[in-house]
Amino acid sequence: MKTQAILIWILVLIVIDQSIKIIIFNFYGDTHFEIIPFLLEFKPTFNIKHSWVNTLLNQIGINIGLVPHVILFVAIGITTPIYFSFFRSKISSDKKLVDLATIFIMAAVVCALLGNLAWARGTLDYIYLKPLFVFDLKDVYIDFGLAAFLIYAFKNKKELELATKVKAKDVFMETIDRLRHTRRKGQTPHQ
Repeated sequence: MKTQAILIWILVLIVIDQSIKIIIFNFYGDTHFEIIPFLLEFKPTFNIKHSWVNTLLNQIGINIGLVPHVILFVAIGITTPIYFSFFRSKISSDKKLVDLATIFIMAAVVCALLGNLAWARGTLDYIYLKPLFVFDLKDVYIDFGLAAFLIYAFKNKKELELATKVKAKDVFMETIDRLRHTRRKGQTPHQ
């Protein structure tokens, strides 16, 4: 898939996630109902803990806070496409799964960052998985992205093992070289 198509799909997923949250916030914020009895409930909730992991940590008295989350989301947002692009260039098989992983994970990261910065009362989650936690579409994106990458990694296990023996510095340098090379040719990096 070309870089432009990947970016468009990421944008589409972000718009869907944020649109749903805006609609829920403006029209259904006080609405609660069961979707699947004793399992799923529509329950809009603001998560002031910034992430599911921090919510769990808060139960044992640890609160990471907003700034580390923003730094983490930005770091993931930078490193994910770099590493996925590297894996994509090193593995000769079909690239669709790594492209899907990139799309879903990057959309989730941007949605998480927007959710933490744009919503004054915390991130808006709305599906309650009883009795565990409340989640939203961005969390589903993460799950799809991770599943796609795990399937990709399993299918390309041998080639991926060789690619992962490379140092992080080498991954970044090779990515920069590939970007420079494709710019000289007037192409997008994923053509």
